Amino acid sequence: MNRILMIFVVLFFTSASSFAQAADWKEVTSRLSSGIVHVHVSHEVREQSKPYRQGNLEFRMGTGFFLEDGLIVTNQHVIEGANTIKVEGVATKEKFKVELAAIPSLKFDLAVLKFINDEERQRFERINGAIRPLQWAQWEEAQPGQKVSVLGFGNSNQLVATQGIISNWEPRYDVYQRRLDHVTLIRTDAAVNPGNSGGPVVSSSGRIIGISARYGAGENIGLLIPFSTAQQVVDTLRTKGKFIKTEAGLMTYNINPVLREIMGLTDDHTGVVVSNVISGSSAAKAGIRKWDILKSVNGYQIKHGEIQHPQAGNVPYWFLYNAAAPETVVNFQVLREGKTIDSKLKLAASDRPRIWLPIEGGDYKPEWGYLGGLVITEVTRGLLTEIEEKGNWRWDLVNDSSPTNKIYIVSNIESGTQAMNYQEYGLDLMQSRVYSINGKSLNGNLSERLSELHESISTGTAPAAIVVTLENNISIKLKSDQLNTDMQALLYRYPTVAREMTNKLQSQMAGMSGMSGKSTDKTSPSNQPVNWNGGSYYRPGTPTS
Repeated sequence: MNRILMIFVVLFFTSASSFAQAADWKEVTSRLSSGIVHVHVSHEVREQSKPYRQGNLEFRMGTGFFLEDGLIVTNQHVIEGANTIKVEGVATKEKFKVELAAIPSLKFDLAVLKFINDEERQRFERINGAIRPLQWAQWEEAQPGQKVSVLGFGNSNQLVATQGIISNWEPRYDVYQRRLDHVTLIRTDAAVNPGNSGGPVVSSSGRIIGISARYGAGENIGLLIPFSTAQQVVDTLRTKGKFIKTEAGLMTYNINPVLREIMGLTDDHTGVVVSNVISGSSAAKAGIRKWDILKSVNGYQIKHGEIQHPQAGNVPYWFLYNAAAPETVVNFQVLREGKTIDSKLKLAASDRPRIWLPIEGGDYKPEWGYLGGLVITEVTRGLLTEIEEKGNWRWDLVNDSSPTNKIYIVSNIESGTQAMNYQEYGLDLMQSRVYSINGKSLNGNLSERLSELHESISTGTAPAAIVVTLENNISIKLKSDQLNTDMQALLYRYPTVAREMTNKLQSQMAGMSGMSGKSTDKTSPSNQPVNWNGGSYYRPGTPTS
């Protein structure tokens, strides 16, 4: 009887002890609330396939949190293309103006904000109380199975907390996310809802395990940017003003039975096969060659492209250096023709993204132009998303896009024009890539090519027909003397285009006149000199330069 009683007492105190040590999530949320903000963004939404049309002002919300020095961390996609960015504290609905403190990192979907001046920060603290910066977690808090709480304004104007566990760490690629490219994320079963983006996900101690990056990845699946990656990227944004990307320059894949036989490998050989080394890259300088086998990285054995990380579990081998700074040394053990070689790879800064597509925003205005009814537009993420929403697919274009190689497509065709004749007679030009005009490659120079064409027409040196070369070996001809009339199809439907392009023309370049002669009103679009080069998307009410 006494033994039974003793067991009961031990069990009672064990349960009581466990209960006492259980996380008080309400207390955690209350304690951290002064370090969390509601992010409000105004941004312009336009039909990117018709860039000459005025956009609509829309609003987007997310979450952010304070670090030291009053800087605010959030997701890049929350503030993407912002006209204005404001934040609210948890205590009131008063809004405060903030701005970018650094160029956001598209690859890691992170942005750092700051108050527009000291007075605005002081006003924030007067109304909301002292700012309480949040702290990054420790590795032992971020292992699979650990409990976490997602804090933010998910589907709510109030700070909301949802709990769950860390399911695992897993790689994600741009094809899936179209934003986070070649990164490792934390997966959780805690609810991550619209509005949580950019907010902290914390441990029971209140330290940041990760940053909410994506919701709706599947039932009971939320994706987080790990604290280890976020801390590296944010620290670089704070000190350098932008994230300096590095690249090893390696293309690898897993060993398979065919290769084992061809290369004389046994079942005991593990690692990844180097299928290509980019010329001049860090890997090339380290002496790594095609068909080498990478056996280990920084002492971790590579199996099926992964390493066994002591805290994160199975993660891709490149997880160890994916967010590393330039000059970081990565140690590979390489198997080459039966011999094991130690290779020290020093990461160098790289401007070459894995996948590149520009995003329209305050710091980037894509080009567009108009020729014979063809609306020729620079390919952006927004444009490809818009095309996909209409039931088509042109994400294949990302393979050829780069910072030095803009890609242009036919985003629209205006009725009553030469180009529409081709469309009406069975030649589908919509969303076709445009390579050249009159034999001159666009190669990122749409504005220049159209300006040359305007000049040749105005001086009478243009050929009778303009040749436009598109993908799939398609070329079309447009009559030079008909281009003015084609322009009217656009100008009469959208007079704002005429005003905007006229103002741009008068301040920047010599253009064309004598559009149609139907009106004696000198302010009429048809009597103003107009250049067919739309130049770049403009924001209504904002002077162009």
